[in-house]
Amino acid sequence: MQPWSATVVIINDFGTINGGATKVAIDSAWRLAQRGHDVVYFCGTSPVDVRLQEAGVRVVSLGQQASLDNPSRSKGAIQNLWNRTSRRQLSRLLTELRNRPVVIHLHMWNKVLSPSVFSAISDVPFPAAVTLHDYFAACPAGGLFDYGRAANCPLRPMSAACVVRQCDKQSAMMKGFRVTRQVIQRHLAGFPNQRWYMVAVSDFSLRKLSPMLPPLADRRVLLNPNDIPQAPRADPARNSLYVAAGRFSVEKGLAVFAKAAAVAGVPAGFVGSGETLQSIRDANPAARLFGWLDHAGTLEVLRTSRALVFPSLWPETHGLVAAEAAALGIPVVVSDNTAAVDFVDDGKTGLIFPSGNADALADRLRLLRDDALVRRLGNAAYDRYWVNPLTLDRHVDGLERLYADMLGRLN
Repeated sequence: MQPWSATVVIINDFGTINGGATKVAIDSAWRLAQRGHDVVYFCGTSPVDVRLQEAGVRVVSLGQQASLDNPSRSKGAIQNLWNRTSRRQLSRLLTELRNRPVVIHLHMWNKVLSPSVFSAISDVPFPAAVTLHDYFAACPAGGLFDYGRAANCPLRPMSAACVVRQCDKQSAMMKGFRVTRQVIQRHLAGFPNQRWYMVAVSDFSLRKLSPMLPPLADRRVLLNPNDIPQAPRADPARNSLYVAAGRFSVEKGLAVFAKAAAVAGVPAGFVGSGETLQSIRDANPAARLFGWLDHAGTLEVLRTSRALVFPSLWPETHGLVAAEAAALGIPVVVSDNTAAVDFVDDGKTGLIFPSGNADALADRLRLLRDDALVRRLGNAAYDRYWVNPLTLDRHVDGLERLYADMLGRLN
């Protein structure tokens, strides 16, 4: 345990794991409590992961639902802009804790809790950190991505040009709504400001975000944990299938991979589902479609693949599946427009290609016909990963150092 004592208040939209960000929030709260820290988990939804209370975490759940799940669209929209209940209940909790040392750590707020939580936190003197799982701290759409053009957005978030540009995945009306929420977040709730500790989940995403953050705000990188156990390294040279895994959406670039595999004449497999399924089929009718698999099933497909292809078109903040492939000893072919490049040393542990360029990707896939190259890349990826594996304990070590720094600044 680090030489500090404080109550850690972890704030997150959801009470049960439904994605990577919530998994980080819940797993870290659980392990901090196991290490003897006083932890409060404040969330918007019920039920709440049973491990938290079993570990002694105090749970405060609002028992709400995600804004988009509200049967009343108007009430859901109002909640998403300013959730009065979350502001009131969080203020009550923090007031209750006012006579003890406290650190606050916020993860996700844009699905249930709304920007109102920033306002509640601004009322108390406790140091606060936010993990930047996405780009909502700066970008109204959260992705620095223009869906209409299927490319990175070149505009400064919330500039006049940004506000009038129709870049939203859904509609111009939704873009207007997101801009309104961002105005509320900035000017009514007061976030971001230099008081906050900004925790990026990759060097890549911090480079993207840094110009948009308050210049005096403390910023650092803390990689998300990966709970994959160490096992004997795979032998990808014995396998033939090139695999991609994840949500089938435009920004994931899976149709680019489908086309590149067809051009290169190599077998392609896809784990997942989503709205771009038909475009994948059209680009590569021979592709193998696994559908959604659980985590264990996805890892088994990865272990029996020749390479993982990570063709993301948007500047994805982490790309955990790339780390998982490396942990298995499977080489990764990754676009240069995603944080997954942080897991790849081009030509040594995997290959990098220009984002969106199917012909360039096809060239990389052809290179991997070489069994010796595939085996060398996979072995190097495995060795590099397990020198410093992304364990939960390593992540919590980083949290303890962060919280000690936050408390030290008060003294």
